[in-house]
Formats: sequence, C-alpha cells, structure tokens
Amino acid sequence: MKWRAQLRALHRDLGYLIAGLTIAYAISGLAVNHVDDWNPSYQITQAPISVGPLPSKTDLDAMERHAAAALHLDKTEIKGRLHSRVDEFTLFLQQGGEVKVRISTGVGKMKRVTSRAALFEFNVLHLNHIKGLWTWVADAFALILIFLAISGLLMNKGRVGLAGRGKWWTGAGLVIPLVAIWAYYSSLG
Repeated sequence: MKWRAQLRALHRDLGYLIAGLTIAYAISGLAVNHVDDWNPSYQITQAPISVGPLPSKTDLDAMERHAAAALHLDKTEIKGRLHSRVDEFTLFLQQGGEVKVRISTGVGKMKRVTSRAALFEFNVLHLNHIKGLWTWVADAFALILIFLAISGLLMNKGRVGLAGRGKWWTGAGLVIPLVAIWAYYSSLG
C-alpha cells in the first residue's frame, strides 16, 4: 500500500473517531462566540411573585419558612438568606437564583437559573471545566485535528493537491486568521 493510501485510511478512521467531539466542540464554539448576546450555558428567567406579607421583620427563620412555603420551595433549593434593606428580604437559591420580596407586602421577583440542555454539557467539555483526565482527551483531540489538517494537505497530488489548487485554498485559510489578528491590533491603537 502506498503512503498516500495509508495516510487516507488513517485520516478517514481518525475522522470517524473524533466526529462526535468535533460536532460538540463546534456547537459549543458557536454558542460561546455569542456570549455578549446571551448566556450559552444558563437560561435566566425572572417572574413577579406575591407571597403575602412576611410574618416578621426580624425573625429570618419565619420569613424564610413563609416565603418557601408560598413558593413551594424545597429546603435543599435554598442556599442562604438576607434581610438587606428595611423592607426587603432575599432568599438565595441554587445555581444563582434568588427570591426578593418586600417584607410588608410580600410582592417581589423570583429569578431562576437553569442550565441549557446539551449546551451546558458541551460548554463544560469545550472550556475544560472537568480538568484531570479530560485535559488529556482534549489535548489528544487537538493533536488529531492538527494531524487531520496536515494529512489533508498531503493526501492528494497533482492539480488537485497542495501543489495545484490546494495551495490557493490553504493560502486563503492562512490569510483569514492573519487578517483577523491584523484588524484586532489595528483597532487597539
């Protein structure tokens, strides 16, 4: 078997191996690219609530019990509480959520933070929040991508290979990040 045929077979098999990771990383990359427009990992919702006047202005336990019962909150959802202003009581919930109500009226807002299905997990992998063994998996993935890029350049010969039209496509692919870097530094000053 000639070296190009062996290279093509290895390129194909490694491409199959990393197809799932490539899709997960690409979806996460698209989501994270727009972090200024939305939170790609969490959905944050706020809704008006009314729990009725709280039973005490000083008994934090009684205020917490009253608000939790009115909102059907489980004790495990509550991380803490705060009587921050004269007439304001706050319950801190899991994942950054919170309940803020006026003590005298019980009217306020509830903020819920929920992870976005699949995107949250893809972002955890892409941003390597797992660390440990996943770092090695992510490094192997990056090395395989480098191999696929280089082997892709060498697979074909002649007019469709790197010496032919491949040099123009490769050149264009190199120019794109160079122009982006130039534009970035030009905008700084």
